[in-house]
Amino acid sequence: MQKAKYYITTFLLAIVFTINAQVPTGPEIAWQRCYGTSGYDFFTDAITTSDGGFAAYVVYGAADGDYLDTLQAYGRLMKFDSAMNIVWQKSVANLAFEQILEVSDGYVLCGATLADTGIASGNHGHADILLVKTDLNGNFLWSRCYGSSGVETFTSFLELTNGDYLITGASYSSGGDIPYNHGSGFTTDAIIIKTNNSGDIYWVKVIGGSDYEFPIGNSLILNDSVTQIQIYGASYDFDFMDCETEDLKKRMIINIDTSGNILKQNCISAEDDLLDFGGTVIHYKNKTLVGSVGNASSELYPAPSGHLLREGVIALLDTNLILNSMYQYGGSKNDIAYKIINDSEDNFYLFGVSNSNDYDLPENYNAGEEDDYWLFAIDSNFNLLWSKNFGGSNPNGEYTYKVTPSPGIILYANNFLYFFGQCQVPDVLPDYDIACGHINPDLDDDTDAWLVAFDLSTVRIDTPIIKNNFSVYPNPAENTIYVLSNMLDFNAFTFAIYNTLGQILLETSLINNEENIINIQTLPSGLYVAAFLKDGVIIQSEKIILQ
Repeated sequence: MQKAKYYITTFLLAIVFTINAQVPTGPEIAWQRCYGTSGYDFFTDAITTSDGGFAAYVVYGAADGDYLDTLQAYGRLMKFDSAMNIVWQKSVANLAFEQILEVSDGYVLCGATLADTGIASGNHGHADILLVKTDLNGNFLWSRCYGSSGVETFTSFLELTNGDYLITGASYSSGGDIPYNHGSGFTTDAIIIKTNNSGDIYWVKVIGGSDYEFPIGNSLILNDSVTQIQIYGASYDFDFMDCETEDLKKRMIINIDTSGNILKQNCISAEDDLLDFGGTVIHYKNKTLVGSVGNASSELYPAPSGHLLREGVIALLDTNLILNSMYQYGGSKNDIAYKIINDSEDNFYLFGVSNSNDYDLPENYNAGEEDDYWLFAIDSNFNLLWSKNFGGSNPNGEYTYKVTPSPGIILYANNFLYFFGQCQVPDVLPDYDIACGHINPDLDDDTDAWLVAFDLSTVRIDTPIIKNNFSVYPNPAENTIYVLSNMLDFNAFTFAIYNTLGQILLETSLINNEENIINIQTLPSGLYVAAFLKDGVIIQSEKIILQ
């Protein structure tokens, strides 16, 4: 049995190092543009538009450079055509809008404001959530403020299938539009606001406890009548008193109907596996897919050997809102995934930041001491296809001037990935990938709004990537497991379960392309390795937990 132990351990290590050696470094930069001044400039959001073009919101930090003083406010709504030429840009407000939506008759922007004049009239006293509507040419039509006499923050905004709007955020107070608050004015509750397409409130829902609660990530439309929202919580009382996890940090997932009633909810730990970070939520094959941050030391879904601290993850929640699988990517330092999008072939593209320079990261421009931007691709079986770091050599890292929840947005169109974010303007150009910028010799960390086009046709995958052609579920499992294979070149395979000493406890022949059911009631609870073999050779293995 010692031979079996040595063999499977050697195999697992070989898989790790093989994958590390085979990860291509991703697409080349086709072109880039900087929009900026001598101050701090950045994009807050960008979207593809129905005419094949793009829209973005940029904030300028000074009255020079690309700032047009004929447009009165520093904030600009910018419209691009399909070739990324600027069609128009319109002044909206001296505000950092955090999200843009295109609707049938214009654009809707949502963010936060402190002002009580002009475009943000109706402010309730401190920071409010602000909704602004423009026509299709970016001309201002109307605005609405939502809040209390205290502070409200903005998280996400979407248009429901019937044209109504759903806004999420957090509140420190009550009064005005906020019916109540669970805390004492020093903690936040999550708030959900539904309005019609004129911004008039239908209802406001408060979810929280006596500690800090706030929405994380974006809201997700499941169907015409159900929306899913994820909420960070640190309370044990009020709306969080029935959470089963004993951890302080919790992630509550709720499905609500069009009247704000909770149809289904579940709490999972925000410490053990999927961490207390929003990221991006999308709907994928009847599941909720979260691109976010994971714990490399997760007991259920550990990162590969050598990966440490925080990892970029893809996590899947089933229809019962239970975390049933998680895939981790990164290196030996901190890695974060902020945004995830997918294409028509179900490849996933993730954007984040990383200061790793090993394993899944090709390098780091500050020797692993500070963050680079990070772009990577995953196939439909969640295998890493390529990974790319980009940015410059700023000693404080690429995401230094943190004025928005995310350091950037990625969009996919016509086999290009477009990055809208910010770059640290170097004193001398070029600086690694940064080849443009409005240099300010008196400001060390000035930024420009940075638009980068990555040409996906330049990706070269010259060596085969190991595929996840087998799956075992559920994991963890109790009495029964299901084993599925989709290998194309054979009809049967051997499935085995090893204990941590490398001893085979179960071995059986199974049929390819069928869901095979295996009874595991005789096996004691614990950590095991499930292995898939063909002609006595292990093709794939993964850790499983039997309860």
